[in-house]
Amino acid sequence: MHPAKEIHMVKRHLSLLAVAAACIFLLGGCASKYGAQTTQVNYYPQCYSPVAQLRADEDRVTNSTAGGAAGGALLGALIGGLATGKVEGALAGAVAGGAAGAVGGNIYGKSQQRENDRRLLASYAAQLGEDSAGMDRATAAARLSARCYDDQFKKAAAQYKAGSITRQDFQDRYMEIRSGLEETSRILKLTSDHVIERDAEYQKTLAQAQAKGQVSQRQQAPRKEKKAWNNSRRELESTRQDVDMRLATYEQTVNNLML
Repeated sequence: MHPAKEIHMVKRHLSLLAVAAACIFLLGGCASKYGAQTTQVNYYPQCYSPVAQLRADEDRVTNSTAGGAAGGALLGALIGGLATGKVEGALAGAVAGGAAGAVGGNIYGKSQQRENDRRLLASYAAQLGEDSAGMDRATAAARLSARCYDDQFKKAAAQYKAGSITRQDFQDRYMEIRSGLEETSRILKLTSDHVIERDAEYQKTLAQAQAKGQVSQRQQAPRKEKKAWNNSRRELESTRQDVDMRLATYEQTVNNLML
C-alpha cells in the first residue's frame, strides 16, 4: 500500500475513535438533580450520611446510564465506521448505540435505586419512629439528617457553655451544621420543584388527551394515588419549613452565646 494511503487510513481510524470518544463523553455527562455538594464534612459525617447516600444512589444511576451509553456508543461507532468507512457512519452508529445503551443502563440503574430506596426508607422510618408511607426518599433523608444535626448542635452549645470547647471550635461546628442544613433545604426545594414540574406536565398531557377524547375523567390517576402524592408533597414541604426554622433558631442561639 502506498505510504500516503496508509497515512490517510490511520487518520481516518483516529477520527472514528475521536468521534466515538466524544459521543461517550456527551452521553455520560449529567448534572445532579440535587445540586452540588456544599458541605465540608469534618465533625459530623453521621449527620451528613443520609444526604451522602442520596447522592451516591443518584451517581450509581448516572454511572449505569453512562456505562450503557459508553458501551453502546463505542460498539455503534465501530459498526457504523466499518460498515460505511466514514466518520458520518461512525457518528450515526455511536449516537444510535449510545442511546440504546443509555436506556438499558438507566432502566437497570433505576431498578436498583427503587430497591435501595425501599430498604433505606424502612431503615429511616425505624430510626425516626415514624411511618414512611407518606415520605419520599429525600424527605426521609432530610428528616434524619436534621434530627442528627439538632442533637449535635445542642451538644456543642452545651459544651461551649461549660467551657469544654473553645469559641473557635464551637463556631466551626456550628458552621458545618448550618452548611449541612442549608444543603438539605436546597435539596428539598429542588425535589419539590421537580415534583411540581412533573405534575404540571402530567396535567397538561391529560388535558390534551381529554380534549381529543382519548382519555375520560374516570381514566385519571386513581384517588388513592392522588392522595399519596399530595401527602408526600405536604411532608416534603413541612420538612423543608422545619429545616429552615431550625436554621433561624440556631442562628439566634449562637448570637446569644457569642455576646
